[in-house]
Amino acid sequence: MHQTRKGQQWYFGMKAHVGVDSRSRLIYSVAATAANIVDSQVLPQLLHGNETQVWGDPAYRGQRAVIRACAPRARLATRAVMTLRIGL
Repeated sequence: MHQTRKGQQWYFGMKAHVGVDSRSRLIYSVAATAANIVDSQVLPQLLHGNETQVWGDPAYRGQRAVIRACAPRARLATRAVMTLRIGL
């Protein structure tokens, strides 16, 4: 495990990256990385190729070429602040 700094805050540990179908809400891919790994580096492992839309935070804006290569029909949708609501 590694540590990373974001602003004035230090983080230590692991991050989970999850690919979820937005309609069925089923998880189809999961990747775990050390805290210092950039989120966008895991993107190819999360895409299965049949996506029509990819949601992510602003870090994914520069990843259009990766998304196009891994999921040719997908559109990228980003927001400044993402909120995930799961009705369980």
